[in-house]
Amino acid sequence: MSEKFLYAVNLVASKFWKSSISPDKIKEIVVVKMDEIGDMTAAVHVFELLKQYAPEATLTVLCKPFVGSLIAADPHIDRIIFKTQDLPSKADVWVELRGTWETFLMSIFRTKRVRLDRGTVRFRQRGNQAHERITNFRIIEPLVGTVNWQCKPLFINDQDQVNANNILKSLFKIQSMNSKPFVVIHPGGRSLLRRWPAIRFAQIINDIYRQYGWKSLVIGTTDEAAILHEIEKETSDNSAIWLTQESLGTFAAVISKAVLFIGNESGPLQIADIMGVKSLGLFGPGVANVFYPQTTGSRVIHNILDCNPCDQIHCVRSESKCIDMISVQEVMLVLPQMGFDLIDAFFI
Repeated sequence: MSEKFLYAVNLVASKFWKSSISPDKIKEIVVVKMDEIGDMTAAVHVFELLKQYAPEATLTVLCKPFVGSLIAADPHIDRIIFKTQDLPSKADVWVELRGTWETFLMSIFRTKRVRLDRGTVRFRQRGNQAHERITNFRIIEPLVGTVNWQCKPLFINDQDQVNANNILKSLFKIQSMNSKPFVVIHPGGRSLLRRWPAIRFAQIINDIYRQYGWKSLVIGTTDEAAILHEIEKETSDNSAIWLTQESLGTFAAVISKAVLFIGNESGPLQIADIMGVKSLGLFGPGVANVFYPQTTGSRVIHNILDCNPCDQIHCVRSESKCIDMISVQEVMLVLPQMGFDLIDAFFI
């Protein structure tokens, strides 16, 4: 059954519960976020807002194991679990930021007072989908109220910071991180239609080094090794390649030290953005605005065609895909608009 149908039954179910409760009556809060890296990154402010509203409550987050390391150091979360059998038997507040049919059914029997869900908000926003951070806030707004909020950087523990510094020193063959700035490049993406051609990333890396004097750190997982090695062959000493197997905490710490992030619509783009790194997002078939970076100075290049949005699997314009319409020259022209002036570049 489709996710839209799941949203619909969640919307109906939530009508049988309250949407608000006095904070002193809340002892247990469950947040379900069975999602990917970028989606979780766009939701971390929810945990802080819930904890601020009910500081004495136990806040449990159910998420995917790989994504759990992204929020492991968050002091607002009391428990992170990866299996539904570890969920509390009863919760005063149940929040389905993004759940499954299993968590939907469990919520019906385990929610005592307040039930909030994504489907209700998506229905209200139909035809005018808001940025993902706003959507996540609107899910809990009936409980916490209309409050001023902002997305703060991810919490990174000391060990992840040490790991990040050691990785960078090793990759760039330097003794100290007090060296010239570097750029993070992420050429991967969950969908092939989201991926800008690797050879163009290589050209960008060479152009940035030639014009700004900055080397690039090209990041990806072992599944993306072929893409990274293709870029490595074309960029010589202008780049370093990092096939990461470290925790997402270390991953985020590395990205946070960059002066600039350039990449496709992806989880790493969202991490760079929330860590306050100026980011240039290269968007293909994605929905406009929903995952655009929000850091001051960041930019996106997004050719929105009449076939947007699509299923990101089948392309009706195989000879001129939207992501391929972005040129190297266009990317280089955007950098000065982001505040990267050639005169000052070597001295940042």
